[in-house]
Amino acid sequence: MSPKLQGKHAFMQMLRAEGVRYIFGNPGTSEAPFIGILHEYPDLEYLMVVQEGVAIGMAEGYARASGEVGFVSLHIDNGLANGFSLMIDQRRTGSPVVITAGNKDIRHEANVRSDLADMAAPFAKWSAEVTHPEQVPSIMRRAFQEARTPPTGPVFVALSGNAMDDIADIDTEPSSAIHGEPRPEPAAVETASKVLANASNPLMIVGDGVYASGGIEAAASLADTIGTRVYSHVAGHMPFPTDHTLWSGAISFRSEEGLAAVDNADVILAVGCPVFEDFFYRSGNFVGPDTTLIHIDADASQIGRKEPTDIGIWASPLHAMAEIEIDVRRRMTDETVEAAERRGEKIAAENEARNAAFEELAASGWDRSPISTAAFGKALGDAIPRGANVFSDAISSTGMVHQGLTHRSDIQMMGARGGAIGWGIGATMGMKLANPESPTIGIVGDGSAMMTVQGLWTAVNYDIPVTYVICNNAAYRILKVNMNVYHTINEMPPPEIYNAMDFTTPFDFKAQAEAYGGLGIRVERAEDIKPAIDEAVASGRPACVDVILDGSV
Repeated sequence: MSPKLQGKHAFMQMLRAEGVRYIFGNPGTSEAPFIGILHEYPDLEYLMVVQEGVAIGMAEGYARASGEVGFVSLHIDNGLANGFSLMIDQRRTGSPVVITAGNKDIRHEANVRSDLADMAAPFAKWSAEVTHPEQVPSIMRRAFQEARTPPTGPVFVALSGNAMDDIADIDTEPSSAIHGEPRPEPAAVETASKVLANASNPLMIVGDGVYASGGIEAAASLADTIGTRVYSHVAGHMPFPTDHTLWSGAISFRSEEGLAAVDNADVILAVGCPVFEDFFYRSGNFVGPDTTLIHIDADASQIGRKEPTDIGIWASPLHAMAEIEIDVRRRMTDETVEAAERRGEKIAAENEARNAAFEELAASGWDRSPISTAAFGKALGDAIPRGANVFSDAISSTGMVHQGLTHRSDIQMMGARGGAIGWGIGATMGMKLANPESPTIGIVGDGSAMMTVQGLWTAVNYDIPVTYVICNNAAYRILKVNMNVYHTINEMPPPEIYNAMDFTTPFDFKAQAEAYGGLGIRVERAEDIKPAIDEAVASGRPACVDVILDGSV
């Protein structure tokens, strides 16, 4: 016979059964039932934040760095609403996170009781409410299973007060692992292989699905075989080796280079990424009628969503790329092998020239103060400790940061996909908790940092020794960049003034860090970035390296 348990104990035992180690949360009265018994479950560590976005960010960084499901506890409707902005990005990134919020007793239905599951539904892969204690095991099992099963994503569960306090016969069995991933149909492999084997100017664009499937090496091997330039698109992970000669960085459909790469390709192989996203509308399709588009994704709903797809393959990117490469090699002639090798050599030379141009740009601004973004990126490339975990939330400085870190194959770098800011402070702590022995660096824009700056208190309170490198350009610089794009695509002259985009009273992150009890260092010259990061990491304390950057556009 099942043991009789209060719903709150069943809830805590289910978290334990699912392997939860950390609860990232901001408590409220609606969480009182299980908060009151936390001390009875010492193996479940509750890390309190003082702003909900910090909790979402911590779960994000922990989940993506550990491979486990992150767990968040928020407070009724108002606390949950504060987490929505980052849940939007989690849904797009496919982050395996379970988020809960306490709710009023269901007997309050006529007395202003919010439907939390309905509120969260647009931002979650699955959303439900526990209204009776008997539901706790089944709903929590499904929540964790939904979160970790491809296509992965955030899941929300509301917990009614009566479900936590009432007693029922309950078995707390955990969810079961689901084995296997979809493999491509042989006919689809054959069709794609024929096209790729004979391509004269292929283009490969990769995204988070490549990383999630463990397909990074397979992507590199396939790229070598067909001799193609490789870009990433809307990726929160690095889906390709950044020190590979065919790696060309993130593609931008706002740049002449990005548009030309698509226009000139006779075959585009898009793997594990949306096809294609940008904030600004462009009429027609990015992919021309004379170009063959092959789209591989484990999420079938992504295929054909925007661009007409010639060959859509619903499969694990790892399995699909591996099987396609075998078939491509079988089909390639001596002539097409030689052509692919020549293409690869040409692309490698162009990428080497790009890297040299970056080095020259960084050197030309090395002695400037405020620091140029190119010099900042170059200095970071030399300063990040070996084997570090890095979370990039640099927003407008991202391009130069990634260029400066291109040669750093020893680091693990993740980032936000965009759409919301505020990730970096929490996510960096989450990464550190997942890999406590590795130095962990958060590269965070000043606007993003201020969204969740309260996280500095959490870092100090729980002695989480992360180092934040703040890109302090005293502006929402990304808005200025996008304003320029808006004017260009609407054939307007460049803006003469940028309204409401400058921080005329500058943020002092050195002082903020010190106010919370952390280490603060202000840097105004590129040559001082490495010593500052070395000092911050060696201190073993939460630290902010406040780097003063040139914010001009």
